Amino acid sequence: MAQQLVDPIIKLYFDLIAKNTNAFKAFYYGDPIRIPASSLPAICCSRRMTGAKPEDSANDQHDMQLVFTVITDIRSDFSDDVTKVPGWAQLYDIVEGRDPATLLLKTTSLLNILRHNRDVANNVWTDMATPTRVDYGLVANKRQPGNWSIEAALTTNVTLMQLR
Repeated sequence: MAQQLVDPIIKLYFDLIAKNTNAFKAFYYGDPIRIPASSLPAICCSRRMTGAKPEDSANDQHDMQLVFTVITDIRSDFSDDVTKVPGWAQLYDIVEGRDPATLLLKTTSLLNILRHNRDVANNVWTDMATPTRVDYGLVANKRQPGNWSIEAALTTNVTLMQLR
């Protein structure tokens, strides 16, 4: 079996997320087709693109777009209460949960973690000049034929400054 590639930039973000929340049972590099129910909620991260440009005469700026996908287990949310929408409450809370009194993002929410932390030692940070986007959706046949899941895809830009 081939060894899984551990992308160092994604690993840095996974370590940051794990340090700030215990919401995830599993972390995946790339977007796997099948995820065991025992590993949910899970987070996957894929790099969508990288652009490199000179910052000055000695340094390059690498702009990377990362997509974090959050998958939750909705089976426990099913009930006879027709006022509840199964799965969405947990997904919203993990990705962009807010304090009901202040409306501020919870410090454990993925959106807050990604936008409020900078790795000064490695010169890596979430680019605050570009919007971080979260898309929610009901996904059919992606994880397994005949199955559906409720997922959130958080897309953000990451900047890395390095010596050329």
